[in-house]
Amino acid sequence: MASRLPARERLAGNRALISRAVPLADILADTAGMHLEVTGPSEPEIICSLPVTCPADNRELIRRHIEIPADLIGMLDAAARRDAERRREIERLRQALEAKDGKPAKDYAAECAMKCAEPAFMRFLIERHDLPPPATDKTAATRVRSVLAVSSRSQLNTDPAAAARWRGMVQEFDAWRRRG
Repeated sequence: MASRLPARERLAGNRALISRAVPLADILADTAGMHLEVTGPSEPEIICSLPVTCPADNRELIRRHIEIPADLIGMLDAAARRDAERRREIERLRQALEAKDGKPAKDYAAECAMKCAEPAFMRFLIERHDLPPPATDKTAATRVRSVLAVSSRSQLNTDPAAAARWRGMVQEFDAWRRRG
């Protein structure tokens, strides 16, 4: 069985297919059923004929074969934008809380330790922050401390500037992972 493409690639393929599809020019009906017509290179062409016995809901789905998926993709895009806005707002609120209390609102040292054990984060450090391969948890932690200019990961929980640098690195990692 062939492996399924990642969701992002399937969505891009569907988006491209829908954008290239020729919209219906006309819908004709006769005693044989309903006929969907598009504008052809020289004259209109019937691309689909549905018999009278075709259930009404199926007929409607076929008639709206471009409109429905385009609408669903638009809803996905809108949801992704809302999600990104909410994430930015959460980050803004977290930063405001940290600024008010003078300390990070999250255990960034623990988060950093977990990230340094992730193979994807190690690949990110190799590609983006010159971590020499082969990477280990310890070499990843050493590189992170160097890049963030901290002597200990615990500083990520006590120094707001170090916490901000860590958040920036995590955002950079997330962006890197989305591109891969």
